[in-house]
Amino acid sequence: MKVSKNWLSEYLDLSKYTDEELYKIINFKVCEIETYKKMVEATNLTVGLVKECVMHPNSDHLHVCQVEIRPGEVSQIVCGAPNVEAGKKVIVALPGAVLPGDFKIKPSKIRGVESNGMLCSLQELGIEEKYVDEEFKNGIYLFHDDVEVGADPLKVLGFDDTIIDLELTSNRSDLLSIEGVAFDVAAATNQKVYPVCADFEVSKEKNPITVKVLTDKCYKYNARYLANVKIMPSPQWMKARLIASGIRPINNVVDITNFVLMEMGQPLHAFDADKLGNTIVVRQAYENEKLKTLDDIERTLSPEDIVITDGKNAVCVAGVMGGLSTEVENDTKNIVLEAAYFDPLSIRKTSTKIGLKSESSTRFERKIDYDRVERALDYACQLMVELAGATVYDGVARDVKVTQEPKYVTITTEKINRVLGTELTDEFVLDIFNRLAYEYTKNGLEYTIKLPSRRMDLEPSAQDIIEDVARMYGYDNIPTTIAATRDKGYLTYSQKRTRLIRQILANLGLNEAVSYSLISEDELGYYVEEVEEPIKVLMPLTEERAYMRESVLNGLVDAIQYNKARKNENLAFFEISNVHTKDREDLHLGIVLNGLFESHLWKGVKQVSEFYLLKGIVDDLFNKLNFKVTYQAYNKISSFHPGRCAAIMHNGKQIGVLGELHPKFAKAHDVLGTVAFEMDLQDIINEDNGLKYHPINKFPSITRDLAIVVKREVSAEEIVTLVKQTARKYLTKIDIFDVYTGENVLNDEKSIAFSMTFEDPTKTLEAQEVDKVIQQVLNRLEREIGAKLR
Repeated sequence: MKVSKNWLSEYLDLSKYTDEELYKIINFKVCEIETYKKMVEATNLTVGLVKECVMHPNSDHLHVCQVEIRPGEVSQIVCGAPNVEAGKKVIVALPGAVLPGDFKIKPSKIRGVESNGMLCSLQELGIEEKYVDEEFKNGIYLFHDDVEVGADPLKVLGFDDTIIDLELTSNRSDLLSIEGVAFDVAAATNQKVYPVCADFEVSKEKNPITVKVLTDKCYKYNARYLANVKIMPSPQWMKARLIASGIRPINNVVDITNFVLMEMGQPLHAFDADKLGNTIVVRQAYENEKLKTLDDIERTLSPEDIVITDGKNAVCVAGVMGGLSTEVENDTKNIVLEAAYFDPLSIRKTSTKIGLKSESSTRFERKIDYDRVERALDYACQLMVELAGATVYDGVARDVKVTQEPKYVTITTEKINRVLGTELTDEFVLDIFNRLAYEYTKNGLEYTIKLPSRRMDLEPSAQDIIEDVARMYGYDNIPTTIAATRDKGYLTYSQKRTRLIRQILANLGLNEAVSYSLISEDELGYYVEEVEEPIKVLMPLTEERAYMRESVLNGLVDAIQYNKARKNENLAFFEISNVHTKDREDLHLGIVLNGLFESHLWKGVKQVSEFYLLKGIVDDLFNKLNFKVTYQAYNKISSFHPGRCAAIMHNGKQIGVLGELHPKFAKAHDVLGTVAFEMDLQDIINEDNGLKYHPINKFPSITRDLAIVVKREVSAEEIVTLVKQTARKYLTKIDIFDVYTGENVLNDEKSIAFSMTFEDPTKTLEAQEVDKVIQQVLNRLEREIGAKLR
């Protein structure tokens, strides 16, 4: 919300506050300020009168002008604008002036002719082109009014203003108006606000309009009839107010509706009465009903939308935008002025569905002041009389469907102090209530407050009142205290395990990432074996972020792609986050690697990110967590390489997958060479299998190496499992150190060599005992998988 300081000053005395003081008051006691700056940054400007204008002797488009910059003082200025001419009053930037962009004006020679300043366009003062009248878009600005030479052009134009851009939270819709901001600033500065009340005469002619509301999504609808309207440009003061608010001036009728919108927060709409007729019916739209809006786009509506009709055809999308068929144009003579209250949720749904956000829809969907509707309509009528010569017919055509009753809150000073940890007195709290313009009654120690209708954010809850008191008292004045409790917070076992996983992976050289949890529909099946019923966002901002992810790899692989596209190589990311399906929410761990994992060029060592490196990282993680898993060949996810992918098994259940991304998939997504891992953390963070202390064995160990020949389809994991099951009494360690295929081994076979370490904590093992275990192992391997000693 852009707030004009000059406009705000019409409600309050701000002259005793410096810009810095006012900034602090608003920022600390009203809401956060995004920017606080002058409307025009240019300096050393004056109004000049072009006394003489001749062509430049050395140019076919430049003019040499003699300009009276102060009464009786003439200066020569060279100007290239096509619309400069003698007798016109212009904006002059004198030598020493600084224009936006740090453009400094100084005396110079232009093609051999001296020039002492610059004649300015509004764009050169920093005014956006969309706010500039058509006649001045390609030239300098020319004053039409009786302006004194030597006057400050910014004051004449109303641009000597400061724009306070408020960053509003969604609940503070009351601050979407100058009047609403004035109430809060008044409370912070201990002043009183006097809202605008209309004063105009009505004719003897009766309002011919009839209004009928057929939907309870329109709480109330009011319409006035105004005749003999003269369409013309708005006065400069109104244009300046609208430009300061970020709204483009159009003509006096449209500008008045926008002016009242910004000042009072009440959206209005003007219909051409002769096009509309005398009947207004407010109803739900028909299925696939068509309406061309003011932006010349045909909209397709549905029964969820509210429309204003002429009794038959829709002429306006209620609360969002008017229709082209009843647009106010330059030849419009009579208008119907609407002021209504529409259901906020309905307006939000319509605005989002048809992709049309407007200043009106923003206010309707955040709630407007129910009690301000009629006052805003009358204020607009007053301005129509003053600025458009309108005749207002007697009576308001009205239909009320829903009445809003006042809301009340009961509170005590003791409760306020208990929540805030303060020691405020009754007198101090009452002073804050008065400054906030609350209506209240006192009964003993209790205050019953009637919530102001202008404060749409307030609910019948003491918390909202306490928050208001805290704001006005000053958050920085609230004492900082330690919670009065002996209880200490603690982490659950699963939280500790999750933190430990983060610590382990970070220590291994990986960077933690946080990625989007929303993805497109096409991405749902990228990294899962089968897509379960997904969760779709009801009103996504974009179809690219319409579904909740079912895998954390979506975001991690996107992070690889994003970084590689920006020449960021050698990437190692992990993420611990939730994934979602319609039936459940699970915590997953994902890891992706790409490029070099580490490089020691001085030693000639380069460690490329590949399958076995990632498996080593994962194994190290499991070892540190004392979590036992096994691996099986796996090829059921199309985005993974079918020959370089493994399922991670725990207690006979698959809990994750590890592998290299399929070359075709990786190439299509510009992530060639990426390896990825993902697992469900449910078991790993809840399984209480902490490390146990074992003393160092004081007896020597015996190590034996074996090489066996097996069929190629037999996995190393299967061999290790059988060896452990057979030799579990003495076996303390087993490592596979070689896999061989080639000469002296059949084509359908392979040789696997592994090392085994044996120990007995009670005695020194003898060779015969180990030989016996070795023979048992060989017998088991031959029986189970057909292994032969090589």
